[in-house]
Amino acid sequence: MTGRKLDLVKCAVKFVIQNLGASDRLSIVTFSTTARSLFPLKRMFVEGRESATLAVESLTAVGGTDIAKGLITGTRVLEGRKERDPVASIMLLSDGQDNYCHKPSQMLNKLPTPVCSSDTQHEIPVHTFGFGNDHDANIMHAISDASGGTFSYTESVGMIQDSFALCIGGLLSVVAQELRLTVRSASSGVKIVSIPSGRHVGQISDEGRQGVVDVGNMYAEEEKQFLVYLLVPQSSALETKTSLLDVSCVYRDLASNIMLQVSGERIEILTPEICSPAEKTVSLEVDRQRNRVLVAEAIGEAKGLAEMGNMEGAREILTQQRETLLTTPAAQAGDGLSSLLETELREIMIRMSTKESYAHTGHAFALAGMSSHLQQRATARGDTDTSCLSAGFGASRAFGCASAFGGSSAFGFSSGGSAAFGAAGSLYSAGPTFGASAAAAGGGGLRGAPMMFGAPVGAYETPAMLRMVEKSKNIGLQPEQ
Repeated sequence: MTGRKLDLVKCAVKFVIQNLGASDRLSIVTFSTTARSLFPLKRMFVEGRESATLAVESLTAVGGTDIAKGLITGTRVLEGRKERDPVASIMLLSDGQDNYCHKPSQMLNKLPTPVCSSDTQHEIPVHTFGFGNDHDANIMHAISDASGGTFSYTESVGMIQDSFALCIGGLLSVVAQELRLTVRSASSGVKIVSIPSGRHVGQISDEGRQGVVDVGNMYAEEEKQFLVYLLVPQSSALETKTSLLDVSCVYRDLASNIMLQVSGERIEILTPEICSPAEKTVSLEVDRQRNRVLVAEAIGEAKGLAEMGNMEGAREILTQQRETLLTTPAAQAGDGLSSLLETELREIMIRMSTKESYAHTGHAFALAGMSSHLQQRATARGDTDTSCLSAGFGASRAFGCASAFGGSSAFGFSSGGSAAFGAAGSLYSAGPTFGASAAAAGGGGLRGAPMMFGAPVGAYETPAMLRMVEKSKNIGLQPEQ
């Protein structure tokens, strides 16, 4: 990492330093063939920021690349701190190939336990940033995925500072930790079939009567939505409604450090003998999330074929998924997320046009997209024109409920007796509450107290992320001459 690239990285890291508060602590670890703590963990008072800035300005590029040593050293810094901050993360930056690990499995075997722990309460998330087209995207993505972090692909060096801004905008706004969502069957015969939860650990137990998703940290005003697929028994002619699910969550409030529990309303579906046109309307909330899950699966399947050199097959999968997406009720209604998913599919198809273009940029672009969708968290990817930073920057967000953990839930029934339940939540500083709405494709009605949200501005950006990116863009990236 030399020349202008190193100058831009220095400038971007100094942007991070200047946006940390007095209660935040920062350490800088450098790694080549060896690794060392260039700057010890210090609070970012004026003196701390000045010292950290001087350390960054002293950075030079020497030797090879041993990412594992860098992560081991960084983890020791965090594990050795006497004062335990509630939120701890590592941001890993690399623009080259690792000289000691050539496969993700080799790298994962070397990672320290706190980074790749299966315990979401104790893992240290590593947010990785692959710069340029020479880094090993497989290894960088594997590190972030194993640790619960995100992988960003910064194709253009001019994106470095904005990519950092997007990440720290979230990290500095964590309001809840150890969040666990639980859904439980509310009627005999109603069984939970699956919960596509992406990177979040999910489990179905008690013969399908209970489902749990470990969400982990939540940023202020962040949304995460999960589809719950159900088997629902046929109702008798005398029944006018069926109770489906009880929804609850527990989380650690960051301000008080107390575990809190919140119970949502019981989710019910009306079962009238004759449905009105309004009751037959497909829920756009459910359809939007189904689109997200199916697009993420298609990208993963296409990536697998591209890895084997079958570019035609990879593009065919993406083409079919795009055509399907465009016919969905959400897409035809002008849903913002569905529009972004369609744009992403087209961009990946372009980057998978040849084996060369896929190896050059398509592989890293697809991995960054998968990281974003599986975490339901914004990542930077591509160049300044195709990045989600461009898609979300400057747009407006409209929320129907201020200062609450607003939840909406919706159901879409198929004729085979299965149901897809979309549970949505947004964390605000005041703590969570739940609302619920139900809309059935084949029958049902509206129940509960729906809380409607505006369409996403990007895939998963939060207002805090957008504010930090806006600040970065206003400052600009101008390395010292």
